[in-house]
Amino acid sequence: METRELDHLKQLFHDYADTFIDPARDDGPYLLKKKHTIRVCQEILGLGQELGLGQEELVLAEAMALLHDIGRFEQFKTYNTFLDLASENHAHLGLRVITKMKMLQGLSTRDKALITGAICFHNAATLPPDRDDKTRFFMKLLRDADKLDIWQVVIDHYLAGSPGNDKFIELGLGDDGGYSREPFQAISQHEFVKSSHIKQLNDFKLMQISWVFDLNFAPTIARVKKRRYIEQLASTLPSCADLDKALDHVFNYMDTHINDTYNPC
Repeated sequence: METRELDHLKQLFHDYADTFIDPARDDGPYLLKKKHTIRVCQEILGLGQELGLGQEELVLAEAMALLHDIGRFEQFKTYNTFLDLASENHAHLGLRVITKMKMLQGLSTRDKALITGAICFHNAATLPPDRDDKTRFFMKLLRDADKLDIWQVVIDHYLAGSPGNDKFIELGLGDDGGYSREPFQAISQHEFVKSSHIKQLNDFKLMQISWVFDLNFAPTIARVKKRRYIEQLASTLPSCADLDKALDHVFNYMDTHINDTYNPC
């Protein structure tokens, strides 16, 4: 994939996203996703450079990041939520938008497959085991870049102390100050918390902490540690012995894997 093709994709993305944005009304959810997309592009380039990707691979990675959440715009317009369980899988919706708008027209078959594959599984619980190493690499790279920005978005929101149930970021979850047992059990087993186990806001925050176990590259873990994402999330949670134990599991895991090596492609 060449830079000129990426520039064309950027124009298509901005033109599409801007059709949902009307300055005369509150467009918080659409602006949220547009800005998120731009930052994920920056995150994926930073990770890719540190992992030694060449220019063509960096262009391809940025294209994946650019389109990974394009389904979010239609999702919110149609369902008034970003919760996939209450609407539909936003990755699959995004692929339909990409196909309908012929956004990848003119790209090679291989580049199309890499881009759509990464988008299709960027929000999946697990990655398909039957893909080649390069395909799985880009899938993992997009997932890591996406998480890095989502962490910053939710942390900024929590620390701002916004009142009420925010349906854009908190997904309308209630907050009685308690926890469910399942998230702690998952973290103790070094597993990320499943969406089906989220019953209240603190469970949701524990799920976001547990994303550490789904990271794929040492540079990603290094960024999480340097930015103190886990500490900041934990500071918004009620203290309890189970939380302390969970955080020990998370920090030990990061310390163990921060020096892991990985051959990109």
